[in-house]
This record gives sequence, C-alpha cells and structure tokens, in this order.
Amino acid sequence: MGKTTIKIHAILGSKKLFWVIFSIFILEASWIALSAVYPQAFDENFHFGLIKVYSHYWLPFLNQQPPGADAFGAVARDPAFLYHYLMSFPYRLIELFVHSLEGQVIVLRFINIALFASSIILFRKILKWTGLSKQLVNLILFLFILIPIVPQLAGQINYDNLLMPLIATACLLTFKIIDQINLKIINISTITWLLVVSLMATMVQYQFGPIFLATILYLGYQIYRKYKLNYWKVFSQLYLSWKQQSLILKLVLTVLVFFLLAMFIQRDGYNIYQYHTVAPSCDQVLSIDSCKQYSVWDANYIRHNDIANHSVSITYMNPVFYIGSWIYWMWYRLFFAINGINSFTNYPPLPLPIAALTVVLILATYSIIRYRKRVFYHNPYLQFMGLSSLMYITILIFEGYKSYLYTGTLELMNGRYLIPIIIFLAAIGGTALSISLKGLIYRKLFLGLFVLIMFLEGGGLLTFIIRSDSSWYWSNSTVVKVNHVAKKITTKIIVKGSKNYTTKNWFF
Repeated sequence: MGKTTIKIHAILGSKKLFWVIFSIFILEASWIALSAVYPQAFDENFHFGLIKVYSHYWLPFLNQQPPGADAFGAVARDPAFLYHYLMSFPYRLIELFVHSLEGQVIVLRFINIALFASSIILFRKILKWTGLSKQLVNLILFLFILIPIVPQLAGQINYDNLLMPLIATACLLTFKIIDQINLKIINISTITWLLVVSLMATMVQYQFGPIFLATILYLGYQIYRKYKLNYWKVFSQLYLSWKQQSLILKLVLTVLVFFLLAMFIQRDGYNIYQYHTVAPSCDQVLSIDSCKQYSVWDANYIRHNDIANHSVSITYMNPVFYIGSWIYWMWYRLFFAINGINSFTNYPPLPLPIAALTVVLILATYSIIRYRKRVFYHNPYLQFMGLSSLMYITILIFEGYKSYLYTGTLELMNGRYLIPIIIFLAAIGGTALSISLKGLIYRKLFLGLFVLIMFLEGGGLLTFIIRSDSSWYWSNSTVVKVNHVAKKITTKIIVKGSKNYTTKNWFF
C-alpha cells in the first residue's frame, strides 16, 4: 500500500473516528430534539401520553383501565408498557421544575437521545466481537447514523430508544455465553442477566419476542453441540457457578428476576390465559365506544368494516406481491422525510444516499449468497445474528400481512422497524463483502469511501433540514431562523432531487 492509502486506512480504523461518529450522531439527534415540532410522526404523542398516565402509579401492575386513558387503547393489558413506566419517573421530576409542554418534551427527548447513544457504544463492541476490522466497524456505524430516520427516531420520545440498548446488551451477553459454552464454563450469573435484559426488552416492545426465541434456540443448539446429551454436567456447572457468586449479587439477581417475571406474568401471561394472545385487540378488553377514542384502533375498525362491506378491495392478496411491497416500502422509508403535527407529510429520500444504499444491498446480497458458508460456518456470532434477523423479519412480515388482510392498509412497513436489526444485517453483509474483496485493499477503500460520500450527500439530519419547512419546527423564531439558514447552505451543496411525492422515480 502507498503512504496515502496507509494513512486513510489508519484514520478509518482509529478510535478517534468512532468518537467523531458518535459526536455527529449526538449533534443530529439534538438538532431534531430542539427543532422538530411536537408531536413527531413516530407516535410521539402516544408515548408521551402514556408516560403521563403511568406517572400517577408507583407500580406497573394495573388491574383496570386508568381514568381518561381510553385514547391510548387498552392500557392495562398493553404488553409494551415498561418504557412508559420507567420514563414516568424522570417525568415526575421534570414536571416539578418545567411547566411548559415544550420544555418537558425537549428534556424527555434528550433522555431518549442518551438511551439510543448508549446503544451505539454497545453495537461497536458487538461488531468488534464478530471479528470485523476496525475500519469496517467504523464505516458501518457511520453509515448507520446517516440513515435519515435514525437521528429522527433518537431525537423524539419513543420506546425504540430504550429497546436499542437492551437488544445490544442481550446480544453481548449471548456472545459471552457462546464463548462460555465453547470453553465449557457456563456461568449462571451471565444467563440470569440475559434473562433479566430479555424480559425487560420484551416488556418494552413485545416484538423483541422473535429475538428472545432465537436466543433460546441458538444457545440450546450450542449446548447440545458441545455437551451432546450430558445435561447433568450443564446443571452441575450452573449450580457450582451460583454457589460462587456473592450474596449481594444473588439477592440482586433473585429480586430482579422475581419482579420482572411478576410483571411479565401479570401482562403477557394473563393476556395469553384470558385472551389467547400476547397483545389483545382493544375491543377484546374495552367496549367499542371506549376503543373508538383510540384513533389507531378506530381507523382500523372503520377500514375493516369497509372491507367487510366490499366498499374497499384488498390489492395484495397474494403474499408474494405483499412481500415485494414490504421490501420496497422498508427500503424507501429508511431514507424518506416525514414531518410532525397531524398531517405527517411525506417526501421522497434524497437521491444519492438511497442510490448508494441500493448498490450496497445488491453487492452485499450477492456476496452473502455466494460466500454464505465462509460467512457463517466458523462464526457463531454471525449465525446468531442471522437467525435473530430471520425470525424477526419473518414475524414482522407475518404480522403486517395479517393486519393488511384485516384493514386493507399496508402497515408495519416503516423503515424504523428494521433499526433494531440493521447492525446485525450490516455485520453479515460487511463480512460477506470483505470476503469477496479479500486482498483487494484499493477496491475496499474505494467502495467504502464512495458509499460514505454518497451517504454524506444528504443522509442523516441533512434529509430533515433539506425537506423541511417552517411547519416542521417549534414555534420559535431562533429555531426557524437557524433551520432556514442551514437549509439555504446545504441546498447549495447537496443534490436534492424532486420533492414531489408522486414522482415516477419512486414508482407511483
């Protein structure tokens, strides 16, 4: 390699670059938090409203619908409640000192930024654990924070921001257990911590369930592969490791598991027993009149009646066509722009970042198919990531298709639903691309820099700035002025493409 190439290679793999990436993310999300009007499009008013509901309760065990909570559905039976319950405690403190809605929202948004930011540090550890080069780790994280909806999600009140660090923590604990199994030194405290984190993640978002199930299946497979049928040895190791733990740790783990299992059984367990589903529909719990106050349920109820009365037809009855639509909308809505308030105006992605994404997806998919044995065969971490991603996506598509048949509306097709597993997919794709370009250092550098430059041409926060207008901002003269100046500067150096939502470039 030449001196210039060596220098670029060293910079791309440096820890300083990671902290630059991290700082850019904080800047992006903070800009959104301080600029974007409340409520933002990803159900921000729903989450904030539930936080305020839970602020009246010290324990999360709700036996009946809270007064005035019908606008949020069947709250007492909602399995995704832990984020709102936990966030209610900082809200109680904030409410004492900050009395304006804007101030309360902004403070809560910054707590959410801190939660999401912690996951980036954890995901860096995950990527390094899989054996990826420092250069590729930094590149993946840089591209990740330049996906437009990532800072927009992090900069608002949303339960995904707590789910992200929990997923990353569960993944790290799973990796640690895999290593322990290979060394035949299974530690019960690691398994217990994994159980604690997984239960918390499931109660933050029950969609974590497929990842939880993948974790159980994969670790079970690893134990069987290493120990065969000698399960007595597994139990004896677990018992011995428990005896070696300190009394304080035993008490902490016991109390945590007991309390979390109690919450899990009180919500999920009771729902399965009483309603035969983890997440019962609002009308299974409350009256139709009460449920009509919940706008999401009411809209779906009206659409379903239209289908039942044959006034609306279902376009994608064939699951294959539905999956094709699902793939397109996920691709599109990772990079599109969407505003707040109630209209939720959508604008197309900026052309260069999404074009670069398309190139990467095509190359990575081809490389994964061609080198699948070399990618997965000797790497249990990527095997786990692949299984988790496959199960997560399968359930997401299944739930979306079932909902579509009920309402005739394409739901669960927002790119933000892929954010929890994007790093998993990037690790697999990045490994495959590295194998396909093995020994071709100049091609690797060219491809990496090309994609990064294209993402910088409007990715991340820049999509919000360029596509936004005054209706997207807080009603504050400074906020409006700063965003207008930023827009004026960036539009001179960024390729905008058409702002027309029905442009033929996006197949409408």
